[in-house]
Amino acid sequence: MNILRAMGMLAFATVLVSVTPATSCADSWALPATETYSSCSGNARLTVTPRDLESQLDYFEDKVRKVDPAGQKKRGARQASARLERLIDKRWQLVWEHHLANDVAPVSALVRDDGAYAVTFDNWHGMGYGPNVVVVYGQDGKMVRALALSDLVPPDYIKALPHSVSSIRWRREPRFSLDGQRVLIPVVIPSEEFNADPATIDLAVELADGKVSPSNPTAWDAALATGRKVLAAKVASDEAAKAAFLAPLLGPKANTQREWHDYLREAVGRLSGDKITPSTTVLRLPDAADYSESEIWVHDAVTESYSDNVALASLSEPNLVAVLGKIASKLPNRSLSKVRVFIAVSDQNWPAVVAAMKHTGARVVQLNPAKAIPQRPERIARRYGRN
Repeated sequence: MNILRAMGMLAFATVLVSVTPATSCADSWALPATETYSSCSGNARLTVTPRDLESQLDYFEDKVRKVDPAGQKKRGARQASARLERLIDKRWQLVWEHHLANDVAPVSALVRDDGAYAVTFDNWHGMGYGPNVVVVYGQDGKMVRALALSDLVPPDYIKALPHSVSSIRWRREPRFSLDGQRVLIPVVIPSEEFNADPATIDLAVELADGKVSPSNPTAWDAALATGRKVLAAKVASDEAAKAAFLAPLLGPKANTQREWHDYLREAVGRLSGDKITPSTTVLRLPDAADYSESEIWVHDAVTESYSDNVALASLSEPNLVAVLGKIASKLPNRSLSKVRVFIAVSDQNWPAVVAAMKHTGARVVQLNPAKAIPQRPERIARRYGRN
């Protein structure tokens, strides 16, 4: 199957994963569960119990309605809590039990081997957000300091970091310093390209008072400079994308599959609105080594009804007309009566397409790459606001 078309079909699918979100632009969070975090040598452990939620859906709906506490399960725990224990004479003994600052649960935690300190990181369904991105707990579970991300890095640096729907990808896995007096957090260094294994630089948080400092000031200055550069590039890219979104749409400037897929999706959105999500298929050049499979894509797109709305283009427009004629000639009358087919062809080739597809009953819609398609006002308002 055409991989790009399959990706479009799966765009709204959600896969449940662990508490930590996938490293992509999508977000998916399993319900939080009780987690136990052991110290490096196993002599101390911190058991975190989340606030009980009815479901992810209830939580999200309550957030929209501004219901607090969002998604709360009836007769369930109404606050996140933690229990710290130490292994003494081969038996676990309670050091403290206390409520946590997190609304639902932290994403992860560390506990020092002597049980003197525990540190939690981030919030369920909101990495990088909130006043308790890092929280240090000391004696008797009392809070030493709660830190927001803005207490760790400058606002422009935060803007330069990778963002998903609900989270900021700002760190990798923290650890204690060798002397046990600080927690070291590998902070992601912004990059213009997505990297599954990004470069990081350590920021240190003192356990005694929560003071923040870079482990290597010179390297930190370089990371800040990189962040400024990445943010400037991001702002320029966003401005260019906005200008393209607002401008009348013409056919692709480059005759590539990716450009044609993007054109088809945007053209259909401008003509029919965002409620229509077509499958998109692009026929390759006839002399391409992998051309034959792209003919199969076109055949399957119009005959196997992956979608009631199909959008087609080709790197060779005359060849698309010929292929559609060949496919349509083998189809029974009215066999595509439930399918709407958007086809990117010029006025010169449109009559041949209409004639070839007529007996199939398909509703064919021309996307003329040479004719500018204006943006729909409601799409502008949805993305950028009415002003």
